[in-house]
Amino acid sequence: MPYLDNIPDLDVPLETDALSKSLIKLLKIPQKAEADATHLALTILHRITYLLTWNCTHLANPVLQKELIEYCQYHQLHVPVICTPELLLTAP
Repeated sequence: MPYLDNIPDLDVPLETDALSKSLIKLLKIPQKAEADATHLALTILHRITYLLTWNCTHLANPVLQKELIEYCQYHQLHVPVICTPELLLTAP
Protein backbone atom coordinates (compact mmCIF):
# COMPACT_ATOMS: atom_id res chain seq x y z
CA MET A 1 0.00 0.00 0.00
CA PRO A 2 1.77 3.15 -1.17
CA TYR A 3 0.29 5.42 1.53
CA LEU A 4 2.11 3.36 4.17
CA ASP A 5 5.52 3.58 2.46
CA ASN A 6 6.73 6.55 4.54
CA ILE A 7 5.88 5.01 7.91
CA PRO A 8 9.09 3.79 9.51
CA ASP A 9 9.48 0.33 11.01
CA LEU A 10 10.03 0.33 14.75
CA ASP A 11 12.75 -1.67 16.41
CA VAL A 12 11.76 -4.09 19.16
CA PRO A 13 13.67 -3.09 22.30
CA LEU A 14 14.96 -5.84 24.57
CA GLU A 15 12.54 -4.72 27.31
CA THR A 16 9.47 -5.39 25.14
CA ASP A 17 8.90 -9.00 26.20
CA ALA A 18 9.26 -8.31 29.94
CA LEU A 19 7.00 -5.27 29.76
CA SER A 20 4.45 -7.16 27.69
CA LYS A 21 4.34 -9.94 30.30
CA SER A 22 3.89 -7.39 33.10
CA LEU A 23 1.04 -5.74 31.19
CA ILE A 24 -0.65 -9.11 30.62
CA LYS A 25 -0.67 -9.68 34.39
CA LEU A 26 -1.63 -6.12 35.28
CA LEU A 27 -4.51 -5.83 32.81
CA LYS A 28 -5.50 -9.53 32.97
CA ILE A 29 -5.15 -9.86 29.21
CA PRO A 30 -6.17 -13.33 28.00
CA GLN A 31 -3.92 -15.44 25.79
CA LYS A 32 -5.97 -14.66 22.68
CA ALA A 33 -5.18 -10.94 23.13
CA GLU A 34 -1.49 -11.18 24.09
CA ALA A 35 -0.48 -9.41 20.87
CA ASP A 36 -2.34 -6.36 22.20
CA ALA A 37 0.00 -6.36 25.22
CA THR A 38 2.99 -6.36 22.89
CA HIS A 39 1.53 -3.47 20.88
CA LEU A 40 0.95 -1.57 24.12
CA ALA A 41 4.49 -2.30 25.32
CA LEU A 42 5.94 -1.02 22.05
CA THR A 43 3.76 2.08 22.26
CA ILE A 44 5.08 2.77 25.76
CA LEU A 45 8.72 2.08 24.96
CA HIS A 46 8.69 4.16 21.76
CA ARG A 47 6.79 6.96 23.51
CA ILE A 48 4.02 6.94 20.90
CA THR A 49 1.23 9.36 21.77
CA TYR A 50 -1.81 7.33 20.65
CA LEU A 51 -2.59 3.62 20.55
CA LEU A 52 -5.69 3.01 18.46
CA THR A 53 -7.57 -0.19 19.19
CA TRP A 54 -10.98 -1.78 18.97
CA ASN A 55 -10.19 -3.85 22.08
CA CYS A 56 -12.45 -2.06 24.55
CA THR A 57 -12.34 -4.97 27.01
CA HIS A 58 -8.62 -4.97 27.75
CA LEU A 59 -7.14 -1.78 26.34
CA ALA A 60 -9.57 1.06 25.59
CA ASN A 61 -11.17 0.56 28.98
CA PRO A 62 -11.17 3.49 31.45
CA VAL A 63 -10.93 1.29 34.55
CA LEU A 64 -7.91 -0.60 33.22
CA GLN A 65 -6.37 2.58 31.85
CA LYS A 66 -6.31 3.98 35.39
CA GLU A 67 -4.26 0.96 36.48
CA LEU A 68 -1.99 1.39 33.46
CA ILE A 69 -1.43 5.08 34.23
CA GLU A 70 -0.51 4.28 37.83
CA TYR A 71 1.83 1.47 36.69
CA CYS A 72 3.55 3.68 34.12
CA GLN A 73 3.92 6.58 36.54
CA TYR A 74 5.37 4.31 39.23
CA HIS A 75 7.92 2.86 36.76
CA GLN A 76 8.53 6.27 35.13
CA LEU A 77 7.27 5.06 31.76
CA HIS A 78 5.47 6.93 29.00
CA VAL A 79 1.67 6.80 29.24
CA PRO A 80 -0.02 6.59 25.82
CA VAL A 81 -3.58 7.66 25.10
CA ILE A 82 -5.52 4.50 24.29
CA CYS A 83 -8.74 4.95 22.34
CA THR A 84 -10.78 3.64 19.46
CA PRO A 85 -10.20 5.17 16.02
CA GLU A 86 -13.78 6.41 16.11
CA LEU A 87 -13.19 8.31 19.36
CA LEU A 88 -10.02 9.92 18.02
CA LEU A 89 -11.79 11.03 14.83
CA THR A 90 -14.63 12.63 16.78
CA ALA A 91 -12.38 14.44 19.28
CA PRO A 92 -12.57 18.23 19.10
